[in-house]
Amino acid sequence: MDKRELTEEQKRILKQCLWDLKLTPEEFLDIIEGRSTRKWPERAFCVARLLESVNWFKIVKIIDPKILCNLWGESRRYVRFKEIKEGMDFACRILQ
Repeated sequence: MDKRELTEEQKRILKQCLWDLKLTPEEFLDIIEGRSTRKWPERAFCVARLLESVNWFKIVKIIDPKILCNLWGESRRYVRFKEIKEGMDFACRILQ
């Protein structure tokens, strides 16, 4: 998978997730999309952080929801909010 160039809007959106992580928006996206060899933060954690920090309609401007659904089984344990869990369970059922 080739690295892709992010727009300024996409960078702003992803920065909402990075307030306590020393990652660039590009590094964060590389982890989620499987282009990184970093051990931490792991992909599942990054997906959960994204879902808890950014509005769904902004997320899908950057990442294919099917990628998130493929990682949802692992990511679910990190999500703290019942509403997000229920929403992702529903979205992933629809996208299957």
